[in-house]
Amino acid sequence: MKRGPWWWAAAWALLIEVMVLWPYPPEVPEPFHFIGLDKLVHASLFGVQAALVAPALRAGARPWWPAVVGVIAFGAFTELEQHFIPSRSMELDDFFADTVGALIGAGLFAALARRRQELHR
Repeated sequence: MKRGPWWWAAAWALLIEVMVLWPYPPEVPEPFHFIGLDKLVHASLFGVQAALVAPALRAGARPWWPAVVGVIAFGAFTELEQHFIPSRSMELDDFFADTVGALIGAGLFAALARRRQELHR
């Protein structure tokens, strides 16, 4: 069975949802607080999500900003979900990290798609 780009984007979104809905996530060890490991994880997860959604939207041929908007909305939704889980908390800084990750992920996808088009000319 061939798995298209939407399958990969949905599978990654499901992974994010499982992590968000996990009632007691592991604590970030004290030595890693100063580098903002939690925010780096948020940015990485949503950067990958944007890089997976962009080809599903065929963003190589069209603007990639709809992928960014969709992933940012998903980030907002995941933060809102955490508000309703007693052991979790909704954090604006996490949402900002999600947003930065989405911008970087989609931007990298767009740059690579542009480079691929140049190479195939």
